[in-house]
Amino acid sequence: MDIKNGEERKHLVIEGTFTNEASLNYVKLSYSQPYSFPYNQFEEEAQVYVVNQEGETVFFAYDQAGYYYPIGGNETGGIVGHTYTLNIAVGSKVYQSVPVVLKEPIAIDSVHFEVDEQSYAFQGEKEKKLLEGYNVLVDYKDPGGEKNYMRWSFASQYAIFTQPWAYINPTTGLPAPKDCCMLCYSAEKFEQLKVTDDRLTNGRKVINQNVLFIPFNRYLGVKNKLKIYQYSITSEAYDFFRILEQQKESTGTVFDPPPAEVKGNVFNVSDNEEKVIGFFDVAGVSTKEVVILKEDIEYRMRPFIFPDDCRVIRGVTTNPPPGW
Repeated sequence: MDIKNGEERKHLVIEGTFTNEASLNYVKLSYSQPYSFPYNQFEEEAQVYVVNQEGETVFFAYDQAGYYYPIGGNETGGIVGHTYTLNIAVGSKVYQSVPVVLKEPIAIDSVHFEVDEQSYAFQGEKEKKLLEGYNVLVDYKDPGGEKNYMRWSFASQYAIFTQPWAYINPTTGLPAPKDCCMLCYSAEKFEQLKVTDDRLTNGRKVINQNVLFIPFNRYLGVKNKLKIYQYSITSEAYDFFRILEQQKESTGTVFDPPPAEVKGNVFNVSDNEEKVIGFFDVAGVSTKEVVILKEDIEYRMRPFIFPDDCRVIRGVTTNPPPGW
């Protein structure tokens, strides 16, 4: 069956986060494309800024792959209780978000781990495999007397140990040991769609909230420095991410809930009929960093097998991160 996409219109897709942690703040601009379109299209010429109720403005500059970052570095974080509005100008079109209040962050009290098995796909892989690893669990105190909504993201720095001495020449099929290198370092960021509310925990201590799964394979073979970001989000953001999570986890059976419309909070100022896809998420963020060492894991894990120079792995370096 032929599927014709010629009449499909492209739509601006806006992804933005603004928090009290300046390093997390960004806006990404791209365009939705027909299914058969061969590449992503990003908006590189926009004017992007965030303004609060007092008229104080944070300007964003284009970097790459559709991403815009605040000009001013660590001085560009939001303030709890202030209201922020995203503004974007693309040519003659002007887009704006609804005003959003930056909520008080909820501190992470402690972090725990438990052994588990889950279906998992590494970045760049399409098929999931059943892997052993750690569930990352957090404890925090939910404030009483108000509705609270949470989501999480993560930054991970980890060491990778490979076996270059066991390299096999793919042409001859014969051993061709390499002299270097067996130890490399990598850094990744994980954005989770998973959200939760305090319907059952209002004003209580939340224990062992499951926020992430980390496979032992590759990520925990030597050492991992994991930074957890806990976002205190609005009810609108909760609904947005919850629907995205449901659609992502849908298995395509008759028992799946019918797809719901994902409503964003950004619009064309002069054209209410234009469909704008995306969301401007304003949130208070707390952080917690933990270090996981292989020798501290009381579980007999299978080693990461990679018989080659570790430098051929995408995105790695032989230089340890600062403070490693």
